[in-house]
Amino acid sequence: MTSFESFSGIGVYEMQSAAAREVKRIMAEAGGDRLKADKIVLAKLHELSFITESELPVLSHICELGHAATGGKHDAGKAYQEVKKAYEELLVKGNASPVALAYASGAVGSYVSGDGGDGSTAVVYKKSGSNWQGTLAGAGGVIGGYFGGSGGAALGAAIGSVVGKIIDEC
Repeated sequence: MTSFESFSGIGVYEMQSAAAREVKRIMAEAGGDRLKADKIVLAKLHELSFITESELPVLSHICELGHAATGGKHDAGKAYQEVKKAYEELLVKGNASPVALAYASGAVGSYVSGDGGDGSTAVVYKKSGSNWQGTLAGAGGVIGGYFGGSGGAALGAAIGSVVGKIIDEC
């Protein structure tokens, strides 16, 4: 048994299975609307006290910017700058929850730079339309929190964010 498997007696399979069920449940509750699903997940993270009352609107705004940029309703470069600023403000305050930091960091990382065409660097949000990064970051936080409290929630949010980014890139 690896050290991860001994984490509360829960193995990788159990966490994967629980996360898959949670995402399916959330997407059904949201009627397939990814932005609504992300807000449901953020509300659940707040309900479980993994993010604070003051972090909830910041993370909601980050989420809205990502969806707007993905849908072409907001300039991706400007959205990136706003998301990065919000994340940095969470960091500077020094009292942000680990889950809020993991979620916001993943959101910053969901933007990619590319060639602007004239030799400059342009920020481009992945235009796959799937935008799983936020949904899986939040769901990972919820599931990780069930198994390992605040530390498990932060780890789950980070892992969910990475997995969501990978899915969005496929």
